[in-house]
Amino acid sequence: MINSSNNKNLTSDRNDKTFNKTELNDQNVISSTQVQEAVKNPDKFVELVNRQEAELNQNYLSWRLKQADKASFPFFKKMEIIVVWSFLSFIHFIGKSVRSYCGFLLDVLGASYGVIIESFFLYNWRRTTRYEFVRILGQSLGGGLFSTVFTASLTGLAVVSQAVYWLGLTGLSKMTAPILVTVILRELSPIFVGMILLGRNGILSVAECSLLATGGQLRTYNSIGIDPFVTIVLPRAWAFTVSSFALGMIFGTVSLFTGYLVTFILGSIKTSIWSFYSDILFSMAAWDYVTIPLKFLISGFLIGIGSCITGMNAKEYDDPSTLLPKGFTRGIMLIMVVNVLFTLDF
Repeated sequence: MINSSNNKNLTSDRNDKTFNKTELNDQNVISSTQVQEAVKNPDKFVELVNRQEAELNQNYLSWRLKQADKASFPFFKKMEIIVVWSFLSFIHFIGKSVRSYCGFLLDVLGASYGVIIESFFLYNWRRTTRYEFVRILGQSLGGGLFSTVFTASLTGLAVVSQAVYWLGLTGLSKMTAPILVTVILRELSPIFVGMILLGRNGILSVAECSLLATGGQLRTYNSIGIDPFVTIVLPRAWAFTVSSFALGMIFGTVSLFTGYLVTFILGSIKTSIWSFYSDILFSMAAWDYVTIPLKFLISGFLIGIGSCITGMNAKEYDDPSTLLPKGFTRGIMLIMVVNVLFTLDF
Protein backbone atom coordinates (compact mmCIF):
# COMPACT_ATOMS: atom_id res chain seq x y z
CA MET A 1 0.00 0.00 0.00
CA ILE A 2 2.82 2.37 0.85
CA ASN A 3 4.62 1.58 -2.42
CA SER A 4 1.49 2.17 -4.48
CA SER A 5 0.84 5.53 -2.80
CA ASN A 6 4.45 6.55 -3.40
CA ASN A 7 4.17 5.58 -7.07
CA LYS A 8 1.03 7.72 -7.41
CA ASN A 9 2.83 10.67 -5.84
CA LEU A 10 5.79 10.20 -8.18
CA THR A 11 3.57 10.09 -11.25
CA SER A 12 1.68 13.19 -10.10
CA ASP A 13 4.99 15.02 -9.55
CA ARG A 14 6.14 14.03 -13.01
CA ASN A 15 2.91 15.30 -14.51
CA ASP A 16 3.41 18.58 -12.66
CA LYS A 17 6.95 18.89 -13.99
CA THR A 18 5.93 18.36 -17.63
CA PHE A 19 3.79 20.69 -19.65
CA ASN A 20 0.75 18.74 -20.81
CA LYS A 21 0.38 20.06 -24.37
CA THR A 22 -1.93 17.28 -25.46
CA GLU A 23 -4.62 18.43 -23.05
CA LEU A 24 -4.39 22.00 -24.35
CA ASN A 25 -4.40 20.79 -27.92
CA ASP A 26 -7.52 18.78 -27.18
CA GLN A 27 -9.15 21.94 -25.92
CA ASN A 28 -8.15 23.80 -29.09
CA VAL A 29 -9.19 21.11 -31.56
CA ILE A 30 -10.53 22.61 -34.78
CA SER A 31 -14.00 21.34 -35.48
CA SER A 32 -15.26 20.07 -38.81
CA THR A 33 -17.40 23.20 -39.15
CA GLN A 34 -14.32 25.37 -38.82
CA VAL A 35 -12.54 23.25 -41.43
CA GLN A 36 -15.41 23.79 -43.85
CA GLU A 37 -15.29 27.52 -43.18
CA ALA A 38 -11.53 27.44 -43.77
CA VAL A 39 -12.12 26.14 -47.28
CA LYS A 40 -14.39 29.09 -47.95
CA ASN A 41 -12.27 31.70 -46.17
CA PRO A 42 -8.62 30.72 -45.55
CA ASP A 43 -7.77 34.11 -44.02
CA LYS A 44 -10.14 33.60 -41.10
CA PHE A 45 -8.79 30.09 -40.63
CA VAL A 46 -5.23 31.45 -40.37
CA GLU A 47 -6.40 34.01 -37.80
CA LEU A 48 -8.06 31.21 -35.81
CA VAL A 49 -4.88 29.12 -35.82
CA ASN A 50 -2.77 32.11 -34.77
CA ARG A 51 -5.16 32.92 -31.93
CA GLN A 52 -5.07 29.34 -30.67
CA GLU A 53 -1.28 29.31 -30.87
CA ALA A 54 -1.16 32.52 -28.81
CA GLU A 55 -3.43 30.97 -26.17
CA LEU A 56 -1.18 27.91 -26.04
CA ASN A 57 1.89 30.08 -25.53
CA GLN A 58 0.17 32.00 -22.73
CA ASN A 59 -0.77 28.77 -20.99
CA TYR A 60 2.81 27.56 -21.32
CA LEU A 61 4.07 30.81 -19.74
CA SER A 62 1.63 30.39 -16.84
CA TRP A 63 2.83 26.84 -16.31
CA ARG A 64 6.48 27.98 -16.28
CA LEU A 65 5.68 30.63 -13.66
CA LYS A 66 3.91 28.08 -11.48
CA GLN A 67 6.90 25.75 -11.69
CA ALA A 68 9.13 28.64 -10.60
CA ASP A 69 7.40 28.64 -7.18
CA LYS A 70 9.10 25.33 -6.43
CA ALA A 71 12.59 26.68 -7.14
CA SER A 72 15.08 27.74 -4.47
CA PHE A 73 14.74 31.42 -5.30
CA PRO A 74 11.31 31.75 -6.91
CA PHE A 75 11.43 35.53 -7.35
CA PHE A 76 14.66 35.48 -9.36
CA LYS A 77 13.49 32.46 -11.34
CA LYS A 78 10.28 34.25 -12.29
CA MET A 79 12.21 37.36 -13.26
CA GLU A 80 14.46 35.24 -15.49
CA ILE A 81 11.45 33.64 -17.18
CA ILE A 82 9.73 36.98 -17.72
CA VAL A 83 12.87 38.65 -19.12
CA VAL A 84 13.56 35.81 -21.54
CA TRP A 85 9.91 35.65 -22.59
CA SER A 86 9.78 39.40 -23.14
CA PHE A 87 12.96 39.29 -25.22
CA LEU A 88 11.58 36.50 -27.39
CA SER A 89 8.33 38.42 -27.83
CA PHE A 90 10.30 41.50 -28.85
CA ILE A 91 12.28 39.49 -31.41
CA HIS A 92 9.03 38.03 -32.71
CA PHE A 93 7.55 41.52 -33.07
CA ILE A 94 10.61 42.78 -34.98
CA GLY A 95 10.59 39.78 -37.29
CA LYS A 96 6.89 40.12 -37.95
CA SER A 97 7.24 43.82 -38.73
CA VAL A 98 10.19 43.27 -41.06
CA ARG A 99 8.37 40.48 -42.87
CA SER A 100 5.26 42.61 -43.26
CA TYR A 101 7.25 45.49 -44.80
CA CYS A 102 9.63 43.34 -46.85
CA GLY A 103 7.07 40.68 -47.67
CA PHE A 104 6.06 42.31 -50.94
CA LEU A 105 9.65 42.49 -52.19
CA LEU A 106 10.21 38.88 -51.16
CA ASP A 107 7.00 37.87 -52.95
CA VAL A 108 8.14 39.70 -56.08
CA LEU A 109 11.54 37.99 -56.01
CA GLY A 110 9.98 34.59 -55.48
CA ALA A 111 7.37 35.12 -58.17
CA SER A 112 10.05 36.38 -60.59
CA TYR A 113 12.04 33.22 -60.08
CA GLY A 114 8.89 31.14 -60.56
CA VAL A 115 7.94 32.93 -63.79
CA ILE A 116 11.41 32.48 -65.27
CA ILE A 117 11.55 28.79 -64.39
CA GLU A 118 7.99 27.98 -65.50
CA SER A 119 8.51 29.78 -68.80
CA PHE A 120 10.95 27.10 -69.98
CA PHE A 121 8.29 24.38 -69.89
CA LEU A 122 6.32 24.24 -73.12
CA TYR A 123 3.25 22.68 -71.50
CA ASN A 124 2.74 25.91 -69.52
CA TRP A 125 2.22 27.81 -72.78
CA ARG A 126 -1.18 26.37 -73.53
CA ARG A 127 -3.77 28.10 -75.66
CA THR A 128 -5.30 29.96 -72.70
CA THR A 129 -1.87 31.23 -71.61
CA ARG A 130 -0.98 32.33 -75.13
CA TYR A 131 -4.34 34.04 -75.50
CA GLU A 132 -3.83 35.95 -72.24
CA PHE A 133 -0.33 36.96 -73.36
CA VAL A 134 -1.60 38.31 -76.70
CA ARG A 135 -4.53 40.07 -75.03
CA ILE A 136 -2.42 41.87 -72.43
CA LEU A 137 0.26 42.67 -75.01
CA GLY A 138 -2.34 44.32 -77.23
CA GLN A 139 -3.77 46.28 -74.30
CA SER A 140 -0.41 47.52 -73.05
CA LEU A 141 1.03 48.40 -76.47
CA GLY A 142 -2.13 49.77 -78.01
CA GLY A 143 -3.26 51.60 -74.92
CA GLY A 144 0.14 52.99 -74.01
CA LEU A 145 1.28 53.99 -77.51
CA PHE A 146 -0.50 57.35 -77.66
CA SER A 147 0.48 58.24 -74.08
CA THR A 148 4.10 57.32 -74.81
CA VAL A 149 4.26 59.37 -78.00
CA PHE A 150 2.60 62.36 -76.34
CA THR A 151 4.84 62.25 -73.27
CA ALA A 152 7.93 61.76 -75.43
CA SER A 153 6.97 64.78 -77.53
CA LEU A 154 6.62 66.94 -74.45
CA THR A 155 9.94 65.65 -73.13
CA GLY A 156 11.66 66.44 -76.40
CA LEU A 157 10.09 69.88 -76.46
CA ALA A 158 10.95 70.71 -72.85
CA VAL A 159 14.27 68.92 -72.32
CA VAL A 160 15.99 68.13 -75.61
CA SER A 161 15.31 71.43 -77.33
CA GLN A 162 16.32 73.44 -74.26
CA ALA A 163 19.50 71.43 -73.79
CA VAL A 164 20.51 71.86 -77.44
CA TYR A 165 19.69 75.57 -77.40
CA TRP A 166 21.50 76.52 -74.19
CA LEU A 167 24.53 74.30 -74.78
CA GLY A 168 24.93 75.80 -78.25
CA LEU A 169 24.51 79.29 -76.84
CA THR A 170 27.26 78.75 -74.28
CA GLY A 171 29.63 77.12 -76.75
CA LEU A 172 29.26 73.61 -75.32
CA SER A 173 27.55 72.04 -78.32
CA LYS A 174 29.96 69.08 -78.20
CA MET A 175 28.43 68.12 -74.85
CA THR A 176 24.92 67.92 -76.28
CA ALA A 177 24.94 64.24 -77.24
CA PRO A 178 26.47 62.91 -73.96
CA ILE A 179 24.05 64.99 -71.89
CA LEU A 180 21.04 63.81 -73.89
CA VAL A 181 22.15 60.20 -73.55
CA THR A 182 22.46 60.57 -69.78
CA VAL A 183 19.30 62.57 -69.16
CA ILE A 184 16.87 61.19 -71.74
CA LEU A 185 17.91 57.62 -72.53
CA ARG A 186 19.42 56.49 -69.24
CA GLU A 187 17.26 58.23 -66.65
CA LEU A 188 14.00 59.75 -67.87
CA SER A 189 12.91 57.19 -70.47
CA PRO A 190 12.76 54.15 -68.13
CA ILE A 191 10.95 56.14 -65.45
CA PHE A 192 8.36 57.71 -67.77
CA VAL A 193 7.70 54.47 -69.66
CA GLY A 194 7.36 52.56 -66.39
CA MET A 195 4.88 55.10 -65.04
CA ILE A 196 2.83 55.00 -68.27
CA LEU A 197 2.76 51.21 -68.22
CA LEU A 198 1.88 51.14 -64.53
CA GLY A 199 -0.86 53.75 -64.73
CA ARG A 200 -2.40 52.44 -67.94
CA ASN A 201 -2.16 48.67 -67.49
CA GLY A 202 -0.63 47.86 -64.11
CA ILE A 203 -3.53 49.32 -62.14
CA LEU A 204 -5.93 47.50 -64.43
CA SER A 205 -4.20 44.21 -63.60
CA VAL A 206 -4.44 45.02 -59.88
CA ALA A 207 -8.20 45.56 -60.22
CA GLU A 208 -8.76 42.40 -62.31
CA CYS A 209 -6.70 40.15 -60.04
CA SER A 210 -8.30 41.58 -56.89
CA LEU A 211 -11.76 40.80 -58.25
CA LEU A 212 -10.66 37.23 -58.95
CA ALA A 213 -9.23 36.90 -55.43
CA THR A 214 -12.13 38.40 -53.49
CA GLY A 215 -14.75 36.74 -55.68
CA GLY A 216 -13.36 33.24 -55.11
CA GLN A 217 -12.39 32.58 -58.74
CA LEU A 218 -8.77 31.86 -57.82
CA ARG A 219 -9.85 29.10 -55.45
CA THR A 220 -12.15 27.80 -58.16
CA TYR A 221 -9.24 27.64 -60.58
CA ASN A 222 -7.21 25.64 -58.08
CA SER A 223 -10.09 23.27 -57.38
CA ILE A 224 -10.49 22.38 -61.07
CA GLY A 225 -6.75 21.95 -61.63
CA ILE A 226 -5.91 25.31 -63.24
CA ASP A 227 -2.84 27.04 -61.84
CA PRO A 228 -3.58 30.78 -61.54
CA PHE A 229 0.13 31.53 -61.46
CA VAL A 230 0.69 30.02 -64.89
CA THR A 231 -2.58 31.27 -66.34
CA ILE A 232 -2.51 34.85 -65.01
CA VAL A 233 0.90 35.92 -63.70
CA LEU A 234 3.19 34.30 -66.26
CA PRO A 235 1.64 35.74 -69.47
CA ARG A 236 1.12 39.18 -67.92
CA ALA A 237 4.72 39.40 -66.73
CA TRP A 238 6.14 38.66 -70.18
CA ALA A 239 3.56 40.84 -71.94
CA PHE A 240 4.53 43.79 -69.74
CA THR A 241 8.20 43.04 -70.43
CA VAL A 242 7.80 43.16 -74.21
CA SER A 243 5.57 46.23 -74.00
CA SER A 244 8.01 48.10 -71.79
CA PHE A 245 10.89 47.47 -74.19
CA ALA A 246 8.86 48.48 -77.26
CA LEU A 247 7.46 51.62 -75.64
CA GLY A 248 10.90 52.54 -74.34
CA MET A 249 12.41 52.42 -77.81
CA ILE A 250 9.52 54.52 -79.13
CA PHE A 251 9.90 57.02 -76.30
CA GLY A 252 13.61 57.56 -76.89
CA THR A 253 13.24 57.90 -80.66
CA VAL A 254 10.27 60.30 -80.53
CA SER A 255 11.70 62.50 -77.77
CA LEU A 256 14.99 62.98 -79.61
CA PHE A 257 13.22 63.58 -82.92
CA THR A 258 10.88 66.18 -81.40
CA GLY A 259 13.75 68.00 -79.72
CA TYR A 260 15.75 68.01 -82.96
CA LEU A 261 12.76 69.26 -84.96
CA VAL A 262 12.11 72.17 -82.61
CA THR A 263 15.76 73.24 -82.47
CA PHE A 264 16.11 72.86 -86.25
CA ILE A 265 13.12 75.14 -86.81
CA LEU A 266 14.53 77.69 -84.37
CA GLY A 267 17.90 77.52 -86.11
CA SER A 268 19.83 76.30 -83.08
CA ILE A 269 21.10 73.25 -84.94
CA LYS A 270 22.18 72.96 -88.59
CA THR A 271 23.08 69.28 -88.96
CA SER A 272 20.78 66.66 -90.48
CA ILE A 273 18.61 64.32 -88.44
CA TRP A 274 20.88 61.39 -89.33
CA SER A 275 23.95 63.21 -88.08
CA PHE A 276 22.09 64.07 -84.89
CA TYR A 277 21.14 60.44 -84.25
CA SER A 278 24.68 59.35 -85.20
CA ASP A 279 26.15 61.67 -82.57
CA ILE A 280 23.78 60.23 -79.99
CA LEU A 281 24.77 56.64 -80.83
CA PHE A 282 28.51 57.39 -80.80
CA SER A 283 28.14 59.12 -77.42
CA MET A 284 26.73 55.96 -75.86
CA ALA A 285 29.17 53.72 -74.03
CA ALA A 286 29.30 49.98 -74.60
CA TRP A 287 27.42 49.34 -71.35
CA ASP A 288 24.60 51.66 -72.44
CA TYR A 289 23.61 49.23 -75.18
CA VAL A 290 23.06 46.66 -72.44
CA THR A 291 21.85 48.59 -69.41
CA ILE A 292 19.28 50.83 -71.12
CA PRO A 293 17.33 47.90 -72.67
CA LEU A 294 17.70 45.98 -69.41
CA LYS A 295 16.10 48.85 -67.51
CA PHE A 296 13.03 48.67 -69.74
CA LEU A 297 12.85 44.89 -69.66
CA ILE A 298 13.28 44.47 -65.90
CA SER A 299 10.97 47.39 -65.06
CA GLY A 300 8.17 45.98 -67.21
CA PHE A 301 8.72 42.48 -65.84
CA LEU A 302 8.54 43.62 -62.21
CA ILE A 303 5.54 45.89 -62.85
CA GLY A 304 3.61 42.94 -64.27
CA ILE A 305 4.49 40.65 -61.38
CA GLY A 306 3.97 43.31 -58.70
CA SER A 307 0.56 44.27 -60.04
CA CYS A 308 -0.61 40.65 -60.14
CA ILE A 309 0.69 39.90 -56.64
CA THR A 310 -0.96 43.00 -55.18
CA GLY A 311 -4.29 42.06 -56.69
CA MET A 312 -4.14 38.33 -55.93
CA ASN A 313 -3.27 38.99 -52.27
CA ALA A 314 -6.32 41.20 -51.80
CA LYS A 315 -8.49 40.44 -48.77
CA GLU A 316 -12.24 40.69 -48.39
CA TYR A 317 -11.99 43.98 -46.51
CA ASP A 318 -9.87 45.61 -49.25
CA ASP A 319 -11.68 48.05 -51.51
CA PRO A 320 -10.50 49.97 -54.60
CA SER A 321 -9.88 53.13 -52.58
CA THR A 322 -7.07 51.38 -50.66
CA LEU A 323 -5.98 48.65 -53.05
CA LEU A 324 -5.36 50.72 -56.20
CA PRO A 325 -3.19 53.35 -54.45
CA LYS A 326 -1.25 50.50 -52.84
CA GLY A 327 -0.65 48.94 -56.27
CA PHE A 328 0.46 52.26 -57.74
CA THR A 329 2.82 53.00 -54.85
CA ARG A 330 4.38 49.56 -55.04
CA GLY A 331 4.82 49.89 -58.80
CA ILE A 332 6.58 53.25 -58.43
CA MET A 333 8.83 51.71 -55.78
CA LEU A 334 9.82 48.88 -58.13
CA ILE A 335 10.54 51.32 -60.97
CA MET A 336 12.74 53.50 -58.79
CA VAL A 337 14.56 50.50 -57.27
CA VAL A 338 15.49 49.22 -60.73
CA ASN A 339 16.71 52.62 -61.92
CA VAL A 340 18.67 53.33 -58.75
CA LEU A 341 20.37 49.92 -58.78
CA PHE A 342 21.44 50.29 -62.40
CA THR A 343 22.62 53.84 -61.75
CA LEU A 344 24.75 52.75 -58.80
CA ASP A 345 26.27 49.78 -60.61
CA PHE A 346 26.91 51.38 -63.97
